[in-house]
Amino acid sequence: MISLFVDRERELGILEREWKGVPSFVVVYGRRRVGKTRLLVEFSRGRKVFFHTFTEGTKENQIKVIREELAEFYGDDIFLSFNDWYPLFKYLASKIEEKTLIVLDEFTYAVKSDRSILSALQRAWDHELSKKSIMLVLSGSLMGMMVDDVLSYSSPLYGRRTAGFMLRPLNLFNSVRFFDDFRNGLESYMLIGGVPAYLSIAARYSDVNQLVENEFLSPEGFFYDEPYIILSQELRKLKVYFSILAAMAEGRERPGEIATYVGVEGRRIYPYLETLIRLGFVERQLPVARKEKRGLYRIKDPMLLTWFSIVHPNRTEIELGILSPENAKERLQKVFSRRYEEVSKEFLIELNQVDGLPFRFTKIGRWWHKNEEIDLVALNEEERKVLFVEVKWKELSEREARGVLKDLKRKAGLVGLESWEKSCGLIAKRVEGKEALRDEGWLVWDLKDLERLISFKSKI
Repeated sequence: MISLFVDRERELGILEREWKGVPSFVVVYGRRRVGKTRLLVEFSRGRKVFFHTFTEGTKENQIKVIREELAEFYGDDIFLSFNDWYPLFKYLASKIEEKTLIVLDEFTYAVKSDRSILSALQRAWDHELSKKSIMLVLSGSLMGMMVDDVLSYSSPLYGRRTAGFMLRPLNLFNSVRFFDDFRNGLESYMLIGGVPAYLSIAARYSDVNQLVENEFLSPEGFFYDEPYIILSQELRKLKVYFSILAAMAEGRERPGEIATYVGVEGRRIYPYLETLIRLGFVERQLPVARKEKRGLYRIKDPMLLTWFSIVHPNRTEIELGILSPENAKERLQKVFSRRYEEVSKEFLIELNQVDGLPFRFTKIGRWWHKNEEIDLVALNEEERKVLFVEVKWKELSEREARGVLKDLKRKAGLVGLESWEKSCGLIAKRVEGKEALRDEGWLVWDLKDLERLISFKSKI
Protein backbone atom coordinates (compact mmCIF):
# COMPACT_ATOMS: atom_id res chain seq x y z
CA MET A 1 0.00 0.00 0.00
CA ILE A 2 1.21 3.53 -0.77
CA SER A 3 0.00 6.76 0.79
CA LEU A 4 -0.75 9.22 -1.97
CA PHE A 5 -1.90 12.72 -2.51
CA VAL A 6 -3.32 12.01 -5.96
CA ASP A 7 -4.48 14.34 -8.72
CA ARG A 8 -6.10 17.61 -7.52
CA GLU A 9 -3.96 19.67 -9.91
CA ARG A 10 -7.00 21.64 -11.05
CA GLU A 11 -8.08 22.46 -7.51
CA LEU A 12 -4.55 23.40 -6.43
CA GLY A 13 -4.37 25.64 -9.49
CA ILE A 14 -7.52 27.48 -8.40
CA LEU A 15 -6.17 27.95 -4.89
CA GLU A 16 -2.83 29.16 -6.22
CA ARG A 17 -4.57 31.72 -8.42
CA GLU A 18 -6.59 33.00 -5.47
CA TRP A 19 -3.44 33.26 -3.35
CA LYS A 20 -1.89 35.51 -5.98
CA GLY A 21 -5.02 37.69 -6.09
CA VAL A 22 -5.56 38.46 -2.42
CA PRO A 23 -7.77 39.54 -0.80
CA SER A 24 -9.71 36.46 -1.76
CA PHE A 25 -12.54 34.42 -0.28
CA VAL A 26 -12.73 30.74 -1.27
CA VAL A 27 -15.36 28.12 -0.44
CA VAL A 28 -14.46 24.43 -0.71
CA TYR A 29 -17.05 21.75 -0.04
CA GLY A 30 -17.55 18.05 -0.59
CA ARG A 31 -18.66 14.87 1.12
CA ARG A 32 -16.93 13.46 4.20
CA ARG A 33 -13.54 11.85 3.65
CA VAL A 34 -13.18 13.15 0.08
CA GLY A 35 -9.91 14.90 0.93
CA LYS A 36 -10.74 18.57 1.56
CA THR A 37 -8.53 18.90 4.63
CA ARG A 38 -5.65 17.08 2.93
CA LEU A 39 -5.94 19.37 -0.09
CA LEU A 40 -5.85 22.49 2.07
CA VAL A 41 -2.96 21.17 4.15
CA GLU A 42 -0.98 20.50 0.97
CA PHE A 43 -1.77 23.97 -0.36
CA SER A 44 -0.82 25.69 2.90
CA ARG A 45 2.73 24.35 2.94
CA GLY A 46 5.30 27.13 2.88
CA ARG A 47 2.73 29.86 3.57
CA LYS A 48 1.85 31.79 6.70
CA VAL A 49 -1.35 30.02 7.66
CA PHE A 50 -3.81 29.89 10.53
CA PHE A 51 -5.59 26.56 10.13
CA HIS A 52 -8.55 25.85 12.39
CA THR A 53 -10.84 22.83 12.21
CA PHE A 54 -14.25 23.18 13.85
CA THR A 55 -15.77 20.22 15.66
CA GLU A 56 -19.27 19.48 16.87
CA GLY A 57 -20.06 21.49 20.00
CA THR A 58 -21.71 24.54 21.46
CA LYS A 59 -21.00 28.04 20.23
CA GLU A 60 -19.31 28.86 23.54
CA ASN A 61 -16.94 25.91 23.29
CA GLN A 62 -16.16 26.57 19.63
CA ILE A 63 -15.27 30.22 20.34
CA LYS A 64 -13.16 29.14 23.32
CA VAL A 65 -11.11 26.74 21.19
CA ILE A 66 -10.51 29.08 18.25
CA ARG A 67 -9.64 32.08 20.43
CA GLU A 68 -7.06 29.98 22.29
CA GLU A 69 -5.51 28.89 18.99
CA LEU A 70 -5.44 32.49 17.72
CA ALA A 71 -3.86 33.69 20.99
CA GLU A 72 -1.11 31.11 20.56
CA PHE A 73 -0.70 31.81 16.84
CA TYR A 74 -0.22 35.56 17.31
CA GLY A 75 1.21 35.46 20.84
CA ASP A 76 -1.57 37.78 21.97
CA ASP A 77 -3.77 37.00 24.99
CA ILE A 78 -6.28 39.72 24.03
CA PHE A 79 -7.94 37.05 21.84
CA LEU A 80 -8.93 35.24 25.05
CA SER A 81 -11.28 38.07 26.02
CA PHE A 82 -13.71 37.61 23.12
CA ASN A 83 -16.99 35.75 23.56
CA ASP A 84 -18.69 36.48 20.24
CA TRP A 85 -17.80 35.98 16.59
CA TYR A 86 -17.75 39.51 15.19
CA PRO A 87 -15.39 41.08 17.78
CA LEU A 88 -13.12 38.04 17.37
CA PHE A 89 -12.99 38.35 13.56
CA LYS A 90 -12.57 42.13 13.79
CA TYR A 91 -9.60 41.83 16.11
CA LEU A 92 -8.13 39.08 13.90
CA ALA A 93 -8.18 41.54 10.98
CA SER A 94 -6.21 44.08 13.02
CA LYS A 95 -3.45 41.51 13.57
CA ILE A 96 -2.91 40.69 9.88
CA GLU A 97 0.13 42.62 8.70
CA GLU A 98 1.53 40.27 6.08
CA LYS A 99 0.06 37.95 3.47
CA THR A 100 -1.85 35.31 5.43
CA LEU A 101 -3.91 32.23 4.65
CA ILE A 102 -6.83 31.70 7.03
CA VAL A 103 -8.48 28.27 6.77
CA LEU A 104 -11.71 27.60 8.68
CA ASP A 105 -12.11 23.88 8.09
CA GLU A 106 -15.44 22.09 8.74
CA PHE A 107 -17.07 25.52 8.98
CA THR A 108 -20.54 23.97 8.83
CA TYR A 109 -20.15 22.64 12.38
CA ALA A 110 -19.93 26.26 13.55
CA VAL A 111 -22.98 27.21 11.44
CA LYS A 112 -24.85 24.22 12.89
CA SER A 113 -24.22 25.53 16.42
CA ASP A 114 -24.86 29.20 15.73
CA ARG A 115 -26.03 30.63 12.40
CA SER A 116 -25.06 34.13 13.54
CA ILE A 117 -21.49 33.30 12.58
CA LEU A 118 -22.54 33.83 8.95
CA SER A 119 -23.61 37.45 9.52
CA ALA A 120 -20.64 38.09 11.79
CA LEU A 121 -18.18 36.84 9.18
CA GLN A 122 -19.96 38.79 6.42
CA ARG A 123 -19.72 41.98 8.45
CA ALA A 124 -16.06 41.40 9.31
CA TRP A 125 -15.22 40.60 5.69
CA ASP A 126 -16.97 43.67 4.31
CA HIS A 127 -15.47 46.14 6.79
CA GLU A 128 -12.15 44.72 7.99
CA LEU A 129 -10.87 41.44 6.57
CA SER A 130 -11.21 42.30 2.87
CA LYS A 131 -8.97 45.33 3.46
CA LYS A 132 -6.10 43.04 4.42
CA SER A 133 -3.71 40.82 2.48
CA ILE A 134 -5.70 37.71 3.29
CA MET A 135 -6.92 34.55 1.61
CA LEU A 136 -9.89 33.22 3.58
CA VAL A 137 -10.93 29.63 2.93
CA LEU A 138 -14.12 28.06 4.30
CA SER A 139 -14.54 24.32 3.90
CA GLY A 140 -17.35 22.02 4.93
CA SER A 141 -18.62 18.45 4.68
CA LEU A 142 -22.29 18.98 5.49
CA MET A 143 -23.35 19.32 1.88
CA GLY A 144 -26.88 20.55 2.48
CA MET A 145 -25.71 23.24 4.87
CA MET A 146 -22.89 24.37 2.57
CA VAL A 147 -25.30 24.77 -0.33
CA ASP A 148 -28.22 26.29 1.60
CA ASP A 149 -26.48 28.39 4.27
CA VAL A 150 -23.11 29.32 2.78
CA LEU A 151 -23.50 29.37 -0.99
CA SER A 152 -27.16 30.22 -1.59
CA TYR A 153 -28.60 33.59 -2.55
CA SER A 154 -30.21 33.90 0.88
CA SER A 155 -26.90 33.47 2.72
CA PRO A 156 -25.30 36.55 4.34
CA LEU A 157 -22.07 35.48 2.63
CA TYR A 158 -23.61 35.46 -0.85
CA GLY A 159 -21.57 37.50 -3.32
CA ARG A 160 -18.44 37.59 -1.15
CA ARG A 161 -16.59 34.56 -2.41
CA THR A 162 -14.09 35.05 -5.20
CA ALA A 163 -13.83 31.33 -5.99
CA GLY A 164 -15.24 28.03 -4.89
CA PHE A 165 -15.58 24.43 -5.92
CA MET A 166 -16.96 21.09 -4.89
CA LEU A 167 -14.18 18.58 -4.32
CA ARG A 168 -15.28 15.36 -6.00
CA PRO A 169 -14.08 11.79 -5.56
CA LEU A 170 -11.17 10.65 -7.70
CA ASN A 171 -11.89 9.01 -11.04
CA LEU A 172 -10.95 5.45 -11.92
CA PHE A 173 -7.64 6.38 -13.48
CA ASN A 174 -6.39 8.12 -10.33
CA SER A 175 -8.02 5.72 -7.87
CA VAL A 176 -6.12 2.66 -9.10
CA ARG A 177 -2.86 4.44 -8.30
CA PHE A 178 -3.48 3.54 -4.67
CA PHE A 179 -3.01 -0.15 -5.52
CA ASP A 180 -0.12 -2.32 -6.64
CA ASP A 181 -2.41 -4.59 -8.65
CA PHE A 182 -4.68 -3.17 -11.37
CA ARG A 183 -7.45 -5.76 -11.03
CA ASN A 184 -7.65 -5.31 -7.27
CA GLY A 185 -7.70 -1.54 -7.70
CA LEU A 186 -10.44 -1.71 -10.32
CA GLU A 187 -12.70 -3.98 -8.29
CA SER A 188 -12.15 -1.93 -5.12
CA TYR A 189 -13.00 1.24 -7.02
CA MET A 190 -16.20 -0.36 -8.29
CA LEU A 191 -17.25 -1.17 -4.72
CA ILE A 192 -16.26 2.01 -2.88
CA GLY A 193 -15.65 4.70 -5.50
CA GLY A 194 -12.90 7.31 -5.52
CA VAL A 195 -13.01 8.68 -1.96
CA PRO A 196 -9.32 8.77 -0.93
CA ALA A 197 -9.94 7.69 2.67
CA TYR A 198 -11.89 4.67 1.42
CA LEU A 199 -9.19 3.79 -1.10
CA SER A 200 -6.54 3.89 1.63
CA ILE A 201 -8.57 1.32 3.58
CA ALA A 202 -9.09 -0.90 0.53
CA ALA A 203 -5.41 -0.73 -0.48
CA ARG A 204 -4.53 -2.70 2.65
CA TYR A 205 -6.03 -5.78 1.00
CA SER A 206 -4.60 -7.73 -1.90
CA ASP A 207 -7.96 -9.39 -2.51
CA VAL A 208 -11.31 -7.59 -2.80
CA ASN A 209 -13.15 -10.51 -1.17
CA GLN A 210 -11.16 -9.90 2.01
CA LEU A 211 -12.10 -6.23 1.83
CA VAL A 212 -15.78 -7.15 1.65
CA GLU A 213 -15.59 -9.74 4.41
CA ASN A 214 -13.61 -7.63 6.89
CA GLU A 215 -14.86 -4.10 6.20
CA PHE A 216 -18.47 -4.58 5.03
CA LEU A 217 -19.69 -7.90 6.41
CA SER A 218 -18.28 -7.50 9.90
CA PRO A 219 -19.83 -5.35 12.65
CA GLU A 220 -16.31 -4.07 13.37
CA GLY A 221 -15.66 -3.17 9.73
CA PHE A 222 -14.92 0.36 8.56
CA PHE A 223 -17.88 0.48 6.18
CA TYR A 224 -20.38 -1.35 8.38
CA ASP A 225 -21.78 1.86 9.95
CA GLU A 226 -20.46 4.38 7.44
CA PRO A 227 -23.84 5.04 5.75
CA TYR A 228 -25.42 5.85 9.12
CA ILE A 229 -22.64 8.35 9.83
CA ILE A 230 -22.95 10.04 6.43
CA LEU A 231 -26.73 10.09 6.10
CA SER A 232 -27.56 11.01 9.70
CA GLN A 233 -25.48 14.19 9.39
CA GLU A 234 -27.43 15.35 6.37
CA LEU A 235 -30.93 13.95 6.68
CA ARG A 236 -33.93 13.61 8.94
CA LYS A 237 -36.47 10.81 8.47
CA LEU A 238 -33.66 8.30 8.05
CA LYS A 239 -36.09 5.37 7.82
CA VAL A 240 -37.66 6.83 4.67
CA TYR A 241 -34.32 7.58 3.04
CA PHE A 242 -32.92 4.17 3.92
CA SER A 243 -36.00 2.54 2.37
CA ILE A 244 -35.58 4.60 -0.82
CA LEU A 245 -31.93 3.60 -1.17
CA ALA A 246 -32.78 -0.03 -0.41
CA ALA A 247 -35.40 0.04 -3.16
CA MET A 248 -32.88 1.35 -5.67
CA ALA A 249 -30.33 -1.27 -4.63
CA GLU A 250 -33.01 -3.88 -5.34
CA GLY A 251 -33.31 -2.54 -8.90
CA ARG A 252 -36.40 -0.35 -8.51
CA GLU A 253 -35.56 2.75 -10.53
CA ARG A 254 -38.93 4.29 -11.40
CA PRO A 255 -40.48 6.74 -8.91
CA GLY A 256 -43.70 4.72 -8.70
CA GLU A 257 -41.82 1.51 -7.94
CA ILE A 258 -39.75 3.26 -5.29
CA ALA A 259 -42.82 4.85 -3.68
CA THR A 260 -44.60 1.49 -3.53
CA TYR A 261 -41.57 -0.15 -1.92
CA VAL A 262 -41.28 2.65 0.64
CA GLY A 263 -45.03 2.74 1.28
CA VAL A 264 -45.76 6.37 0.46
CA GLU A 265 -48.05 8.04 -2.06
CA GLY A 266 -46.42 8.36 -5.47
CA ARG A 267 -46.01 12.13 -5.68
CA ARG A 268 -44.67 12.33 -2.11
CA ILE A 269 -41.51 10.48 -3.13
CA TYR A 270 -40.16 13.33 -5.30
CA PRO A 271 -38.97 15.72 -2.52
CA TYR A 272 -36.99 12.86 -0.99
CA LEU A 273 -35.47 11.99 -4.35
CA GLU A 274 -34.55 15.62 -5.02
CA THR A 275 -32.83 15.86 -1.63
CA LEU A 276 -30.78 12.73 -2.32
CA ILE A 277 -29.80 14.12 -5.73
CA ARG A 278 -28.80 17.48 -4.27
CA LEU A 279 -26.54 15.75 -1.77
CA GLY A 280 -24.92 13.63 -4.48
CA PHE A 281 -26.16 10.26 -3.24
CA VAL A 282 -28.60 9.59 -6.11
CA GLU A 283 -28.77 10.55 -9.78
CA ARG A 284 -31.65 10.93 -12.19
CA GLN A 285 -31.01 9.55 -15.66
CA LEU A 286 -32.80 10.27 -18.91
CA PRO A 287 -32.39 8.09 -22.00
CA VAL A 288 -29.87 9.40 -24.52
CA ALA A 289 -31.14 9.97 -28.07
CA ARG A 290 -34.76 9.96 -26.97
CA LYS A 291 -37.09 12.68 -25.75
CA GLU A 292 -38.29 11.52 -22.38
CA LYS A 293 -39.26 13.55 -19.33
CA ARG A 294 -39.68 10.67 -16.92
CA GLY A 295 -36.29 9.66 -15.60
CA LEU A 296 -34.95 6.65 -13.75
CA TYR A 297 -33.26 7.00 -10.39
CA ARG A 298 -30.09 5.20 -9.35
CA ILE A 299 -27.74 5.26 -6.38
CA LYS A 300 -24.80 7.35 -7.50
CA ASP A 301 -22.49 6.77 -4.54
CA PRO A 302 -20.65 3.44 -5.04
CA MET A 303 -20.11 2.73 -1.35
CA LEU A 304 -23.81 3.25 -0.63
CA LEU A 305 -24.75 0.99 -3.55
CA THR A 306 -22.51 -1.77 -2.19
CA TRP A 307 -23.72 -1.31 1.38
CA PHE A 308 -27.43 -1.31 0.52
CA SER A 309 -26.89 -4.34 -1.74
CA ILE A 310 -24.95 -6.63 0.59
CA VAL A 311 -25.12 -5.25 4.15
CA HIS A 312 -28.59 -3.75 4.58
CA PRO A 313 -30.56 -6.89 3.64
CA ASN A 314 -28.27 -9.08 5.78
CA ARG A 315 -27.90 -7.06 8.99
CA THR A 316 -29.45 -9.70 11.24
CA GLU A 317 -27.27 -12.50 9.88
CA ILE A 318 -24.15 -10.33 10.14
CA GLU A 319 -24.91 -9.34 13.74
CA LEU A 320 -25.48 -12.99 14.66
CA GLY A 321 -22.29 -14.04 12.90
CA ILE A 322 -24.08 -16.54 10.65
CA LEU A 323 -23.59 -14.87 7.26
CA SER A 324 -20.85 -16.31 5.11
CA PRO A 325 -19.36 -14.16 2.33
CA GLU A 326 -20.70 -16.70 -0.17
CA ASN A 327 -24.26 -15.76 0.77
CA ALA A 328 -23.61 -12.18 -0.37
CA LYS A 329 -21.75 -13.23 -3.54
CA GLU A 330 -24.76 -13.08 -5.88
CA ARG A 331 -25.71 -9.60 -4.71
CA LEU A 332 -22.09 -8.53 -4.96
CA GLN A 333 -21.92 -9.64 -8.60
CA LYS A 334 -24.93 -7.43 -9.34
CA VAL A 335 -23.01 -4.50 -7.87
CA PHE A 336 -20.02 -5.30 -10.06
CA SER A 337 -22.23 -5.57 -13.15
CA ARG A 338 -23.90 -2.25 -12.45
CA ARG A 339 -20.66 -0.47 -11.57
CA TYR A 340 -18.81 -1.89 -14.59
CA GLU A 341 -21.21 0.14 -16.71
CA GLU A 342 -19.99 3.30 -14.96
CA VAL A 343 -16.36 2.22 -15.27
CA SER A 344 -16.90 1.57 -18.98
CA LYS A 345 -18.40 5.01 -19.34
CA GLU A 346 -15.28 6.51 -17.77
CA PHE A 347 -13.16 4.38 -20.10
CA LEU A 348 -14.98 5.66 -23.18
CA ILE A 349 -14.71 9.26 -21.98
CA GLU A 350 -10.94 8.82 -21.63
CA LEU A 351 -10.73 7.20 -25.07
CA ASN A 352 -12.73 10.11 -26.43
CA GLN A 353 -10.15 12.56 -25.09
CA VAL A 354 -7.24 10.77 -26.77
CA ASP A 355 -9.10 10.26 -30.07
CA GLY A 356 -9.34 6.52 -29.54
CA LEU A 357 -12.83 6.19 -31.04
CA PRO A 358 -14.24 6.50 -34.58
CA PHE A 359 -15.49 10.01 -33.74
CA ARG A 360 -15.55 12.52 -30.90
CA PHE A 361 -18.80 12.17 -28.99
CA THR A 362 -20.45 15.07 -27.19
CA LYS A 363 -23.01 13.12 -25.18
CA ILE A 364 -23.04 9.72 -23.49
CA GLY A 365 -25.52 7.79 -21.35
CA ARG A 366 -27.96 4.89 -21.20
CA TRP A 367 -30.84 4.29 -23.58
CA TRP A 368 -34.05 2.45 -22.82
CA HIS A 369 -37.57 2.12 -24.15
CA LYS A 370 -40.20 -0.26 -22.79
CA ASN A 371 -38.32 -3.53 -22.16
CA GLU A 372 -35.31 -2.75 -24.33
CA GLU A 373 -32.09 -1.21 -23.00
CA ILE A 374 -28.62 -0.35 -24.27
CA ASP A 375 -25.94 0.13 -21.60
CA LEU A 376 -24.10 3.02 -23.26
CA VAL A 377 -24.89 5.26 -26.21
CA ALA A 378 -22.38 7.93 -27.23
CA LEU A 379 -23.27 10.39 -29.95
CA ASN A 380 -22.25 13.51 -31.82
CA GLU A 381 -25.46 15.20 -32.90
CA GLU A 382 -23.76 17.70 -35.21
CA GLU A 383 -21.90 14.99 -37.17
CA ARG A 384 -24.83 12.54 -36.81
CA LYS A 385 -22.64 9.73 -35.58
CA VAL A 386 -23.47 7.28 -32.78
CA LEU A 387 -21.74 4.48 -30.89
CA PHE A 388 -23.73 1.72 -29.16
CA VAL A 389 -21.97 -0.32 -26.47
CA GLU A 390 -23.00 -3.30 -24.38
CA VAL A 391 -21.19 -3.92 -21.09
CA LYS A 392 -20.75 -7.38 -19.57
CA TRP A 393 -18.98 -8.17 -16.32
CA LYS A 394 -18.20 -11.61 -17.72
CA GLU A 395 -15.54 -13.53 -19.59
CA LEU A 396 -16.99 -14.15 -23.04
CA SER A 397 -16.12 -16.70 -25.69
CA GLU A 398 -15.99 -15.43 -29.25
CA ARG A 399 -19.34 -17.09 -29.91
CA GLU A 400 -20.94 -15.39 -26.88
CA ALA A 401 -19.46 -12.04 -27.88
CA ARG A 402 -20.91 -12.38 -31.37
CA GLY A 403 -24.31 -13.11 -29.86
CA VAL A 404 -24.13 -9.97 -27.70
CA LEU A 405 -23.06 -7.82 -30.66
CA LYS A 406 -25.77 -9.25 -32.91
CA ASP A 407 -28.44 -8.41 -30.34
CA LEU A 408 -26.93 -4.97 -29.83
CA LYS A 409 -27.20 -4.30 -33.55
CA ARG A 410 -30.87 -5.27 -33.38
CA LYS A 411 -31.52 -2.91 -30.48
CA ALA A 412 -29.60 -0.12 -32.20
CA GLY A 413 -32.16 -0.27 -34.96
CA LEU A 414 -34.88 0.56 -32.42
CA VAL A 415 -33.30 3.85 -31.35
CA GLY A 416 -34.51 5.67 -34.44
CA LEU A 417 -31.32 7.19 -35.82
CA GLU A 418 -31.75 5.73 -39.30
CA SER A 419 -29.62 8.21 -41.23
CA TRP A 420 -26.79 8.30 -38.68
CA GLU A 421 -23.41 6.64 -39.02
CA LYS A 422 -23.49 3.79 -36.49
CA SER A 423 -20.79 1.84 -34.66
CA CYS A 424 -21.32 -1.04 -32.24
CA GLY A 425 -19.07 -2.14 -29.43
CA LEU A 426 -18.66 -4.45 -26.47
CA ILE A 427 -16.80 -4.08 -23.17
CA ALA A 428 -16.35 -7.20 -21.02
CA LYS A 429 -13.98 -8.69 -18.47
CA ARG A 430 -12.30 -10.70 -21.18
CA VAL A 431 -13.26 -11.32 -24.78
CA GLU A 432 -11.88 -14.36 -26.56
CA GLY A 433 -11.05 -13.66 -30.20
CA LYS A 434 -11.42 -9.89 -29.85
CA GLU A 435 -8.86 -9.24 -32.59
CA ALA A 436 -10.92 -11.21 -35.11
CA LEU A 437 -14.02 -9.28 -34.09
CA ARG A 438 -12.15 -6.00 -34.49
CA ASP A 439 -11.03 -7.03 -37.96
CA GLU A 440 -14.71 -7.32 -38.86
CA GLY A 441 -15.39 -3.74 -37.75
CA TRP A 442 -16.70 -4.33 -34.23
CA LEU A 443 -15.30 -2.24 -31.39
CA VAL A 444 -14.29 -4.63 -28.62
CA TRP A 445 -12.47 -3.97 -25.34
CA ASP A 446 -11.75 -5.85 -22.14
CA LEU A 447 -9.83 -5.34 -18.90
CA LYS A 448 -6.47 -5.50 -20.66
CA ASP A 449 -7.46 -2.49 -22.73
CA LEU A 450 -8.52 -0.57 -19.61
CA GLU A 451 -5.21 -1.38 -17.95
CA ARG A 452 -3.28 -0.36 -21.05
CA LEU A 453 -5.06 3.00 -21.24
CA ILE A 454 -4.48 3.65 -17.55
CA SER A 455 -0.79 2.87 -17.98
CA PHE A 456 -0.64 5.21 -20.97
CA LYS A 457 -2.41 8.02 -19.08
CA SER A 458 -0.04 7.69 -16.12
CA LYS A 459 2.92 8.42 -18.42
CA ILE A 460 1.44 11.62 -19.89
